[in-house]
Amino acid sequence: MADLPLELYHEKRKKRKRAAAGFFITVVAVAQHMYCRRKIVELGDFSEEEAENRIRRQMLRNIYMGPNLYCYDTLRFTKRSFFDLCAMLRERAGLKDTFHVTVEEAVTIVLLVLGHGMKFRLIRSTYRLTLEPISRHFNEVLGAILSLSHEIIKLPDPATELPEDHKWRWFPDGLGALDGTHVDVRVPLRKQGRYRNRKKAITTNVLGVCDRNMKFVYVLAGWEGSASDGRVLRDAMDRDDSFKVPNGKYYLVDVGYTNGPGFFAPFRNTRYHLKEWAANGNNPETPQELYNLRHAIARNVIERIWALIKMRWATLRASSFFGIKNQIRVINACCILHNFLADRQREMDDVMLQAVDNQLNNVVIDVDEPDMITHIEMTNEWNNRRLTLANQMWADYQARHGQA
Repeated sequence: MADLPLELYHEKRKKRKRAAAGFFITVVAVAQHMYCRRKIVELGDFSEEEAENRIRRQMLRNIYMGPNLYCYDTLRFTKRSFFDLCAMLRERAGLKDTFHVTVEEAVTIVLLVLGHGMKFRLIRSTYRLTLEPISRHFNEVLGAILSLSHEIIKLPDPATELPEDHKWRWFPDGLGALDGTHVDVRVPLRKQGRYRNRKKAITTNVLGVCDRNMKFVYVLAGWEGSASDGRVLRDAMDRDDSFKVPNGKYYLVDVGYTNGPGFFAPFRNTRYHLKEWAANGNNPETPQELYNLRHAIARNVIERIWALIKMRWATLRASSFFGIKNQIRVINACCILHNFLADRQREMDDVMLQAVDNQLNNVVIDVDEPDMITHIEMTNEWNNRRLTLANQMWADYQARHGQA
């Protein structure tokens, strides 16, 4: 039998892992339900509806009131982060308990859907809620999270002093990095042609812009998978809530973007990807190669943030069961939750980040480059600025390595 292509093999392996994870969650939930039912019955005589409510409440409470590691593995939140989120949604988004479901229970259901890609029907059979309240609570919590967007995801203040970071030593005015990623979506058959990307998957092309500390400062989801990264960026800069780059500052972009005002790109036709450098030894031979190496190391922040968010939220890496409008809301909510967690549980997330770095080291390099951006004009000024920086790097590199 012929070997499967590497990409197809990894995709099949991911599907098997997702199926195994779903089966495990179901088995645990059923066992938990049987245990809680026995305990409830032992406590007294309740009506069937009241008994089911008590069982569901106890099962959900066991997640966020149990051991911290169990809460983290199940909800992707530590207990402290979980209760911080619930408090914020109560105080700033107006979420309230209902007779049957508390805010904590509703948020738990949403995080199970986002974190494990659990479908509403599985939630129904596991926690004994009908589809209508599950859908209603999900949309209420999702809307509450989205209402925090401008508070949690915001463009940086140009007057704020940038933190020191050795990766950014040679890019002192660099605010961060940007790149697009593709997320699977479900659209009607008549629209699938527009959403089919060059890998033949039905996706939306999502623009993400992040700062040096792996926090989103701008996100734009919803563009068809067939749209180039350049087209998405042009739209982001032309919208009412547009993405703006302060004068004199810039973001690092990959080779598919134009090197122009506000955007520093690598040199084309020159070794760039970190995997290429690792395979051949990190020994640059020209100023352009040295610049590209240091550019790739700094720009890696946007690749890490997209890999982390997809690793944390399974709903972004599985085939969507939401319609396109709801999937866009889900994508935005996941980005908001990422920023919310960024400063709250870094220690717990270190293990996940190590897995992200291992994943990026093994990723297959995509040599196909997206369309060039025409809205951001390439200028001699920025090309000269890039070349000057590369020559400064090279002179410093040679001096420190004792080369003539």
